Amino acid sequence: MTETVVVIYSGGMDSFTLLHLARARGYRVHALSFDYGQRHVRELECARQVCEALSVPHKVIDIRALSEVMAGSALTDAVDVPEGHYEEDNMKATVVPNRNMILLSLATGYAVTAGAVAVWYGAHGGDHAIYPDCRPEFVEKMDAVCQVANYEPVKIEAPFMGSDKGAILAEGLKLGLDYSRTWTCYNGRDRACGVCGSCVERLEAFAANGVSDPLPYEVET
Repeated sequence: MTETVVVIYSGGMDSFTLLHLARARGYRVHALSFDYGQRHVRELECARQVCEALSVPHKVIDIRALSEVMAGSALTDAVDVPEGHYEEDNMKATVVPNRNMILLSLATGYAVTAGAVAVWYGAHGGDHAIYPDCRPEFVEKMDAVCQVANYEPVKIEAPFMGSDKGAILAEGLKLGLDYSRTWTCYNGRDRACGVCGSCVERLEAFAANGVSDPLPYEVET
């Protein structure tokens, strides 16, 4: 019998690749997205369109009511989005307090409801410098907790944990994926800014693979 996994699907390039990887490996996929008040909420529309085209079950959970306990991030509040690379200290302004623990907990509940064996999310090696909830230790401990939190054990898996964004893109290119159907920029404007940490890392990934990013940018790339 085909196993089911819940993929936390933001609409960005990492989770887009992860969604397709799960399907390529033969899993039945349920996609789960979250509206937590992120200024780049347009990523959710990308997620909706992709899931609709693939006929993948997709739920968008509105958790904006939690904004008062997830405050202070440049992704959710009136704080300037920092520019530069993820390894720079100023990028800590993009950390949303306890975000992944909250999202993984909710996704685990949905996994039990959907009869899924695991929750997949797109944490990867490039996130380790800034985001504590994307590091191996966090994933290991969340996995241990979620396997005993219910009568039905649910695994927490981050298949890209040992990969950087360039390697993730390489995997997606092998699958023939169209990255114009993703949104990565932390600013939710008409065009990607090209200078925030998320854009910089994305552009580096495309350059490392010798291909052009299909998204339009505000700055020349």
